[in-house]
Parts: sequence; C-alpha cells; structure tokens
Amino acid sequence: MMRASFRLVCSGCGRTHAPDTFAWRCECGSPFDVEKELPAEHRFEGHGVWRYRPLLPLLDERYAVTLGEGSTPTVERDLYGVEALLKLEYLNPTGSFKDRGATVMVSNLKAAGAREIAIDSSGNAGCAVAAYASAAGIRCRVYVPAGAPRAKKMQIALYGAELVEVPGSRSEVGKRLLAELKPGVAYASHVWNPYFIEGLKTIAYEVAERFGAPDAAVLPVGSGGLLLGVYRGFAEIARLGFAERVPRIVAVQAAGYTPVYDALYGPYGAEPPAEPLADGIAIPNPPRLKQVVEAVRKSGGGAIVVENREIAEALKLLARAGLLVEPTSAAAVAGLRKTVEQGLVERGERVLVPLTGSGLKALDKIAGTVCEATRHL
Repeated sequence: MMRASFRLVCSGCGRTHAPDTFAWRCECGSPFDVEKELPAEHRFEGHGVWRYRPLLPLLDERYAVTLGEGSTPTVERDLYGVEALLKLEYLNPTGSFKDRGATVMVSNLKAAGAREIAIDSSGNAGCAVAAYASAAGIRCRVYVPAGAPRAKKMQIALYGAELVEVPGSRSEVGKRLLAELKPGVAYASHVWNPYFIEGLKTIAYEVAERFGAPDAAVLPVGSGGLLLGVYRGFAEIARLGFAERVPRIVAVQAAGYTPVYDALYGPYGAEPPAEPLADGIAIPNPPRLKQVVEAVRKSGGGAIVVENREIAEALKLLARAGLLVEPTSAAAVAGLRKTVEQGLVERGERVLVPLTGSGLKALDKIAGTVCEATRHL
C-alpha cells in the first residue's frame, strides 16, 4: 500500500487515526474528518469526480473504483427572481449525488482490504454503495426502511447486494445494522465515513470551475453530508484561489425533521408526518449536526423548513420544466422560494441548487402522494 498523504482526525477530541482503519467513529463517539494538505501546485485532468484527484484522499491509486460519476450538467433558470444553478446530480450513474461519495469511500475501503461492507440508508446511498461495491468485487449488505421506494429496493437488489428491509423509522434501520454487524465487516456509512463527504466536495469544485462561487447554495439536509461536502469544497477552492468567497449555505429541512433549524433558531414544533414525503431528509438526529450548524453559521447562511404541500408544488414545477426529480430534490427548490421570501437570498443573486435524485426512483411515492397533493394546481 502506498503511503497516505492524509490522515483521519476525530472531529470531537482531535485524536488521530490511521487512514486505513475500519473503525467508523472515534473512541469518544465522534465522527472522523479527513485532514489533507492542499497541494501548492495542482493540475486537473480528465472529467468527473477523479478530475480532482490532487484534492481527494486515496490510499492506493490501483484500487480506484469509478463508474463515470460527476461532471453533471447545470441548467440555469430564473426562479423566484434569482439566477438558479440547477445542478443535475440525478444524472449520476445510479441516479443520485451519492455516487460522488461512494466512489471515494469504496475505493478506500477496497484499498484497505475490505471484503464485505454494510450500510444503512433511506435508499439512494444504499443504491450507490451497492453499485460501487459490486464494481469493486466487495460483498455488500444494505439495510433500508421497509417503506423505502420500491424502485430503490429493486435497484439495490439488482446490483447484487443483500437487501435487508427493516420495519419502523430510519433510526431503527441504523440500530438493526449495528446490532447485526459482524467482525471483519466494514460499516460503510455515508453518514459517518469521512471519505464519503470528501467525494461530495467535487460538486463545489465543478460549479466553481465553470461559474465561480455563487452567492448562496440552497441544499436539502438530512444527515448533512451534502451540506458539509459543498461547504468544504468551496472553502478549499477559495483557499486555492479559484473562487473569491464561500457562498452562504442555506439548509432546507422537512417539517417534523428539523434539527439544524432547531439548533439555529429554537424548536420548529411540527410532529413528524406518518409517512415523510422527502424521505431522504427525514433524519431526526444526524451525528454531524454540530459540524453542519457550524458550517451554516460560518457561511452567514441559515435554515428553512418546508411542508409536504410545498415540496409537492415544487416537484410539479420542476417536472413541467422537464426536470423529473424525487421529493427530496424538490424540497431544495421549495426551500429556495422561502429563502427569497425570508430575505436569506436577494433577488438577482446566483444560487446553487443541486437536484440530488431522480424521480424515476420514486415514482410510487410521486404517484401515491404528490399527484394527489397537486391535483388542485
């Protein structure tokens, strides 16, 4: 194995860990972060996520696993008086932005010698990790809520992963996995694993290369990996001189699942719905909450809460514009509208809005809930 040019550092106590560890958190209970010096000289070649190889952690070049992720198109639209940069992340190989994290995480797990991995997911991360594990020749078990969209569960199974459906809430899925995690099986968590977030930074790299830094980024937030990746990516690009600033980061959360909003402003007060529409952000207790809140504050941003009805309206608006996305993606556009109304973004500003997942993966939910909710429109 090549000598790593980076290390893992505990986000809580600062303890250092070997970059090839299978430990999924520090002894103190906090998640790890990657600490890597930015190169004084760099050259970007090729396309996709690995175009930015000099800025990404990789234990051994020989074990890089890629399916052509990244380099997604950006559609520019005037929405609610702002210049929205709609980055079509649902055009990644498995249909979501999670492929960016999966390529970096699975590549490093492969290099570290993992032969079997397990992940808990509401759907998209499980699809991505199942696909990349299959490409890497690694056995994979994916735990999902029993109520996850049928298309996502089919997708996971088709990639060859063992699918475990768990009754109950999203938090119950994680508890079940940890209770059944066997020695020697790596916990490939998109929430806890720091390499996953490193891959998500490339969204910011691509936007900055083409447009420079936008004024703001409006992002759907569940576990917070997307927000942390985008924030860190823009911060790194600014230090390298490719962008003049870090955009204001606005976290969009679904009513009933508002830990970021609550930490910033106090309790929102809504009860979780019987069946969350934007299931990808129905996360009540994200382990990186402190880091997410800190990133929002440092950027001068804020948090917005959207209701199911607003998400449904935004989904139909996007579909009528030719962009079929899943409800979690539509939540960001619903959040953009409220962000403008509440003055977190000014009219005329340029705003990044990643469209994170394909609507083709959630047609059952769209047909059963969104169509009904938007029938009066």
